[in-house]
Amino acid sequence: MKFNTPRNFKEELIMSLPNGLTMAMGMMTINLWIYGALTMEKWVVTLPFIFMTAFCLDFFIIGKIAMAISQKYNTWKYQPLYRVLMMAGILTFVAPIVESFGANIVSGAQYLTALPRNYMLALVLQVLVAMPLENYVLGAYQKNTLNSAI
Repeated sequence: MKFNTPRNFKEELIMSLPNGLTMAMGMMTINLWIYGALTMEKWVVTLPFIFMTAFCLDFFIIGKIAMAISQKYNTWKYQPLYRVLMMAGILTFVAPIVESFGANIVSGAQYLTALPRNYMLALVLQVLVAMPLENYVLGAYQKNTLNSAI
């Protein structure tokens, strides 16, 4: 599979939106379900907080770090791997905290026991769903932009 790399600010934005939304919906649903708190009300109340957190992390932090690492070590083909590992890792630590603001379900003990499970779930979700989706969306945008320029 060929991974598309964003070439400008707009493409970085297009790449971060599906990734943030997929990770927010997936991790939030899994965590609420595991804690027995999955209701439509909690899901709808919590989704905007988690989505904004995931999007901002991906757009402002993870994308920039992955780009910097790729430039410094000239490892462009590994940039998707950097993004996957960082998104799964950072979202694992941050998402339960943000979820607790909207749904009030995570205690300190639950947070600590959930870290290893959440990292593995986030990694699988990132590899199997989020990265292929963002790669498809960005590739379709780049193809459409290239065709309209000709």
